[in-house]
Amino acid sequence: MARKRTLLLLIVYGFAATLTIFYGLVEKHSVIITFFSFHVLVCICIPVIHGWWEGDLRKQWQSAWGSFEWQGTLYGLALGVLMLTGVLAGLWLLLQEPGRPEAVRAGMEAWGIKRRWIWVFSVYLIFINSLLEELFWRGFVLQRFRASLSRFLSIFLSGFFYSLYHLIISTLLFGFRNGLFITSLVFGVGLIWGWLKEMFPSIYPNWISHLLADLGLALAVVLWIY
Repeated sequence: MARKRTLLLLIVYGFAATLTIFYGLVEKHSVIITFFSFHVLVCICIPVIHGWWEGDLRKQWQSAWGSFEWQGTLYGLALGVLMLTGVLAGLWLLLQEPGRPEAVRAGMEAWGIKRRWIWVFSVYLIFINSLLEELFWRGFVLQRFRASLSRFLSIFLSGFFYSLYHLIISTLLFGFRNGLFITSLVFGVGLIWGWLKEMFPSIYPNWISHLLADLGLALAVVLWIY
């Protein structure tokens, strides 16, 4: 019974993440509301409350972070460089369509991401977003799934829920067809990060890899959109 309840809660948490993105971007058209509802209410509050409910908050926190070690960090660095390169190449191709950079910029400005704030947004995206997403999806959700499910199914489900809200973001900015393609790539990356977390329990390999991928996004935004 406890196992089924935990699995049900994890599925609810997964959909809750997507709902916060939908609420912030589609309903409120505000990146600040989106970041607060997703990063604070989902990525921070859910693991803390769930850990307190289970009675082992400190143990969960230590398990999510792990300890720094060089082999995993080098794996994360290598994967991150590949992802950074892939993100830049992919976005460069997408932005070759006439009028696409202007349309994406208009969409981002409608969310409150003005030119004068683009560097603040970029730094937040690179360092804070990457860390909180990894702590939540791989440090909390994946680890909780692993307590009840097989490795494959745990990685699959955590990758699915991680990619789900990216469908909203990418569709709003690039259209449904491109959004679906981008989301499928995000899902694949989520599987890779799940595999990396299974190989190296520390958060650092995943965080470094994710940080570099988000660096690619930020560079594309600064160089080609704004």
